[in-house]
Amino acid sequence: MALELNPLLDSEYIDQAYGEDPVILYMIFDAFLSDSLPRWHALEEALKSDNKKESASIVHGLKPSFTMTGLTKIRKKVDELEKAIKSDADRADLVSRYDEISSELNVLVPVLEEESARLKEL
Repeated sequence: MALELNPLLDSEYIDQAYGEDPVILYMIFDAFLSDSLPRWHALEEALKSDNKKESASIVHGLKPSFTMTGLTKIRKKVDELEKAIKSDADRADLVSRYDEISSELNVLVPVLEEESARLKEL
């Protein structure tokens, strides 16, 4: 791949899905940051209030965005979180899973921000 991306992102998936198009990648990363990330934060409130219907809806809608941005390792954990919500796991377990994913995501958000800004300039 001619576009060198941060190794924390799944560049194999990104290359396969988008090729070497910096414009589409910028748009994908930017959309994740502006749309998906706020919905991810809304999921925390839904989980803490034990609203499983809302939680399941939010997490289900978010799953594709993790793959699209090359966060495929996190996507697997988001899948597991959705299954736990649908199997009526207790609130503490769900919040713990959310917190674990959020910790990983907090490391990757600056990566997406940097890549988005860099790709916008290409």
